[in-house]
Amino acid sequence: MIIKTDEFVTEVSGIASLSELKDAELGTPCMLIVQGSDSLSADSSDKALDDFFLNAPYITALAADSPSGDAASRFDMVIPAGDTSEYTAQLFKDKTKWQADQINACFIAARKGSQADILDCESRAFYRLMAAKNGGSDNE
Repeated sequence: MIIKTDEFVTEVSGIASLSELKDAELGTPCMLIVQGSDSLSADSSDKALDDFFLNAPYITALAADSPSGDAASRFDMVIPAGDTSEYTAQLFKDKTKWQADQINACFIAARKGSQADILDCESRAFYRLMAAKNGGSDNE
């Protein structure tokens, strides 16, 4: 397994099974990208793997051209395989890590929250971002 990290992204390649991610040192990125292959496996009965993806504190993306359904269904999104640097540069352009974390919180809430939870998270993130931009208090 090869793990590359920067301020925003942890990218993993060279894995045969998604189960390898459970014990990996992935850091605290805004986004986890797994470079997949046609043979990337995911045990559909692996409860710990389900929990890993459900509770991941970052957006998860599978970079693959022909992903298997079992593997792809675990991720928040599927993106084209190969060099993801242009994609992530555009995604995090002009954002600080803190700003990206505020936006990510909304996507993470959408993974398992109710509609009310998602709207609450979006509202709080919006006010925190605006307060930071304007130099004031967010009044939470």
